Amino acid sequence: MKNSKLLNVRWGRVLLTGIVVYTLSYCIIFLVIAAYGFILAFRAQGAPDQDQIQQFATQISPWGVPALSFLLTFGATVWLSRKVVIATSLHGLLVGLIVAIISVIISLIFGWTLNLLDLMWFFLIVVAGWFGGFLYSRGQ
Repeated sequence: MKNSKLLNVRWGRVLLTGIVVYTLSYCIIFLVIAAYGFILAFRAQGAPDQDQIQQFATQISPWGVPALSFLLTFGATVWLSRKVVIATSLHGLLVGLIVAIISVIISLIFGWTLNLLDLMWFFLIVVAGWFGGFLYSRGQ
């Protein structure tokens, strides 16, 4: 049992990377929405139309956060793989799982319903994590 791959996992790095990826995806979407509001305010030369900002946020958030989570998970697992060197695919898979689980937990906390599209994103994020670690291990 001492040679188990799970014993070689750098759990602290995996958890921190997963939390940072999910948080960063929300922060980037927030900044995009804020920039849109700033552009509207600049065009109007005054207070922006809150309804337009809300509509934009409603349109971009459902696909923007998962898409960014997907891309950031892939990039983060490639970066993490450089640091951990061993069991890189497993580390990537675990980061993807953590990001996906956090997104499901946040969705459930806020009362959002999970649908088939959410489950597809869950799967893609996990695959992105695994693939990032796998690609790094193949390049060595």
